[in-house]
Amino acid sequence: MTTVRLIRHVFGQLARGRRLLGLTLLASVPGLVSWIAGGGETDADKLDIYDIVVSTVSGATLSIAVLVLGAAAMRDERDAGTLPFLYLSPVPRWRFAVATWLGASGAAILVAVGGWLVGWVGVGVGSGDWAHAWASLPAYVAGAVGYTAIFIPVGYLFSRAILVGLAYVFIWEGLLTTLISGIAASSVWKTALSIFADLRELPIDALDALGPVLPGVGGGVAKLVGVVLVSLAIFTWALRTRDAL
Repeated sequence: MTTVRLIRHVFGQLARGRRLLGLTLLASVPGLVSWIAGGGETDADKLDIYDIVVSTVSGATLSIAVLVLGAAAMRDERDAGTLPFLYLSPVPRWRFAVATWLGASGAAILVAVGGWLVGWVGVGVGSGDWAHAWASLPAYVAGAVGYTAIFIPVGYLFSRAILVGLAYVFIWEGLLTTLISGIAASSVWKTALSIFADLRELPIDALDALGPVLPGVGGGVAKLVGVVLVSLAIFTWALRTRDAL
């Protein structure tokens, strides 16, 4: 199986109707919340509410949605009995890891963009400003790509990947990176949010979600690349040392 075919295969396995719809609905929660919360507010307040809800809620809903996809990337193959055949294909392990990440990232980006669209429609209809939400789109995409890179090896290495992933989301990302400033930059969502904060002047309540992480598109992208490379290295190592059966 060629690398391109492997990417398509992983994407097709994950981007299935009901699962994709359910996860997109989960990723849409912040947009719905900001839409409802903005009812009766001034147009300016509706924009601030959108920024605050995206900054504080989207990290949790998006990470959980991508966790389901990332954990399923290899589990679906194992359950279908196709993993041994993929594993024995003449593809280097590092290329196998990259192709799996690319295919899963494609599905995760679909979920992220679908969730973002709900917020875009909500803030556009509510305030009349159809341009405001565009600055948050890169954060959604960055979060999807970064979380996918983390959760694929989690899904491969742990039999209870969802529990491990939830512990990462709520304990590491939600608690520790907030309380310990020295590790704040390791948070995928804070990294994604730093891109958003550089593209849009956010209200103080939204900026609080960044903690000590500085806004910056370049810095955010660089840190995201680092997360992806480390995660792919771990996944490649796991593919080389663990039994695929």
